[in-house]
Amino acid sequence: MPSAPPLDLTVAIPSHDDNGNLTRLLRHLAALGLAQAVIVADDGSLPAPDAETLARDSGLAPARLTLLRQDRVQGAGAARNRALLHVKTRHLLFLDADDLPTRELRSLCQALAQADPFDFCIFQHHDSRMAQERHWGQMPFDQSFWAQAGRAQGSLNPVPDPAAPLLAQTANYPWNKIYRTEFLLEQNIRCSETLVHNDIALHWQSFLRAERILSSACTGVTHFVADNGRRLTNRLDRERLRVFEPLEQIALEIAAGPDPAGRLYAPAFFGFALGLLNWVQGTLAKELQAELQTLGSAFLQRYLSREMCRQLQQDRPADWQRAAEIFRLPA
Repeated sequence: MPSAPPLDLTVAIPSHDDNGNLTRLLRHLAALGLAQAVIVADDGSLPAPDAETLARDSGLAPARLTLLRQDRVQGAGAARNRALLHVKTRHLLFLDADDLPTRELRSLCQALAQADPFDFCIFQHHDSRMAQERHWGQMPFDQSFWAQAGRAQGSLNPVPDPAAPLLAQTANYPWNKIYRTEFLLEQNIRCSETLVHNDIALHWQSFLRAERILSSACTGVTHFVADNGRRLTNRLDRERLRVFEPLEQIALEIAAGPDPAGRLYAPAFFGFALGLLNWVQGTLAKELQAELQTLGSAFLQRYLSREMCRQLQQDRPADWQRAAEIFRLPA
């Protein structure tokens, strides 16, 4: 059995109709001895999971497991927000029910326990799509930003200001960061309560509002991607159009916020937004394409200055060219 958890940490897990993967994850957490507490925030599963059964089947001590319940499906963002309000430990890690922590994550927690106070630590992950090519690690797009930031290798280190916007452009996952709980609560950082795109606000507000960010090149989580099925990631319906809610929220915060944060993060955020909107356009149902183009054009034209357009053309030429064609941006 592992020794006591190395960090005063809660793992919070949103889950919907996924008891098999959830039990597998809880078993891994029990075996690693990673957390002081585990909160499962069930999002309207039928049948509802049972805390006693989950503890027995996973080997977690019942006193360390809390089961919260949403009677109707509200999405993973709402489930994470509810879990956050019940966290009593100093640090917090969000995990999805179908992903798995690695042994490296325990080593990272040991290092974080000795580190100076930090708002959050971002770490690398393994994407299951890489295994199909017999590789280990992040997708090349994500890895390129770690390399540009000079953080692709090495142990725990503070992230300097010029590197932070590069790391912010990696996929906006909620589970590749260990947070200081009070940072999230004091800064009122939450997930969007939409069925999809609910982690954009959490990700970008964390970078915009943090005073001390750490990074580690350790591979802390294995992330499993399925290109089809009932996962919310695979929804291609009208819920996708709600992407503009968190995008607008972050764009307004950047516009209203003090420099130098605006100068640092604006190009990174709008480059991210171009790539995301291009992806949504490439996957969205045909009958919603015209509405997406109208909403996307209005959003981008409202927030992109001439100077920003020139910078995006230089920094993200492929994304810019495609977005310019789809959303009628100036040449």
